Amino acid sequence: MLIKKALVLSLFLVLHSTPLFSQDRPAESMVMTLDDAIYLAQTNSHDARIAQSQFAEAQWDFRAFRSSYLPSLSLNGNAPGYIRSLDNVTQNDGTLNFVEQRRTFSIVNLSLNQPLILTGGTLSVSSGLNYLDQEGTFRSQEWQSNPFSISLFQPLFQFNEMKWEQRIEPMRHEVARKEYIEDIAQIEAEVSDLFFAVYDAQQSIEIASFNVAVNDTIFILSQGRFDIGRIAENDLLQSELQLINARTELANASINYEQALRDLKTVLDLPYNTEIEVVPPIDIPDIDVDPDQAVELARRYRPAFLNLELQQLLADQGVDQARKSQRNINLSASYGLTQSSQDFENVYMDPLDQQRFTLSFQMPIFEWGARRSRLNAALENKDRVIEEQQLLEKQFDQTVYFQVKQLQLLEQQVDVAAQADTIATRRFEVARNRYLVGNIDITELFNAQREKDQANRSFIQTLRQFWTSMYALRRLTLYDFGENAPLAPTSQ
Repeated sequence: MLIKKALVLSLFLVLHSTPLFSQDRPAESMVMTLDDAIYLAQTNSHDARIAQSQFAEAQWDFRAFRSSYLPSLSLNGNAPGYIRSLDNVTQNDGTLNFVEQRRTFSIVNLSLNQPLILTGGTLSVSSGLNYLDQEGTFRSQEWQSNPFSISLFQPLFQFNEMKWEQRIEPMRHEVARKEYIEDIAQIEAEVSDLFFAVYDAQQSIEIASFNVAVNDTIFILSQGRFDIGRIAENDLLQSELQLINARTELANASINYEQALRDLKTVLDLPYNTEIEVVPPIDIPDIDVDPDQAVELARRYRPAFLNLELQQLLADQGVDQARKSQRNINLSASYGLTQSSQDFENVYMDPLDQQRFTLSFQMPIFEWGARRSRLNAALENKDRVIEEQQLLEKQFDQTVYFQVKQLQLLEQQVDVAAQADTIATRRFEVARNRYLVGNIDITELFNAQREKDQANRSFIQTLRQFWTSMYALRRLTLYDFGENAPLAPTSQ
């Protein structure tokens, strides 16, 4: 199977290695099975590349989220800075005068920060160095060092966004992964339908071509019989009309085939001058699918159900945020070492310790029921999400359940349609032979021909419906019932 896929992909790359609109290059040709078409669509179609890019974007976002909660090292400061201004300066006699001041300063700070997920705070360790050179009424030059400082910033009794993100973002990433698998399964279903559209049009050309040849022979035979008086003019005109209709059907079938073929090539990103002969899988797989099992698998693997859980979690987050949004109590504490000196050589000598502690708060006393209104809105939103979730689950369960029923019915209809096609073809052969020897009239012959065409088209349509229905079930459940395994992302 891998060798076969490699050959198909190699041919795909060869077809793309030359200009699409070269008039001198002969058209490439290939025989394509349904597996070949699906493999090319999964790995090289525009839709597949779009789905891969969307999933890759989600992966990078998730990596960025995980990295944001790891220790981060940062360097910040101003080097150099310059200020020239008029400042009010107290004179020796106690008066104030506006005096021109010029300051040159540099600030460099290196800090290591660690978010505290459980509490929503931040722990920081830092080291910094400041320099100030002031000119004006008097000249001063000062260095200040902070060799070591550890600080904690901790919100109290507030909404902890980090804690919620630890639950939401992994679920969001899993939804993106399942949506990518679903996108690929959707491509499979679309390509399957386009593939059989080509096969349907391809068979229509064969039927129409066969009918033109047969009806041309019948018309010539009818002319001979009419000339010798063995048939009426009505039969001759009927055979001529049948020939004209067959030629019209052949012209229409050719246009439909070209359109269907271009649609398939567009999806597969193949050159339009590539000649393709599609070979459908006539033997359908023997798949025993239980409807209730399919519903359970869809609940387990489909992104829709996980996305419903995500929406409910987001609603819970909104309720928690509404309850705690009015609380603004923050604790800030730090301990470190510091020293200052006019000489750089002494700025790190005998550092002094420094401590800071602040408990700040802001709490509304009366706000006309705004907090209660926001909380009630969040609670109503949560109730709405729960109701929508229950409704969508029931609707989706019904869709999966009856998709399995339809697939089971189509599996039986394929066998019936195949038998009808065989019988109708055989009946037409008998009718044609009997007409050639004059045992039946032309009306009975054309009835047999029409029934043969209808039976053949019915078989093709039923076969097409079965495969598109099977791939639709794969998309609904994200499960491969042939391999008895969940669908996995294709390699990027």
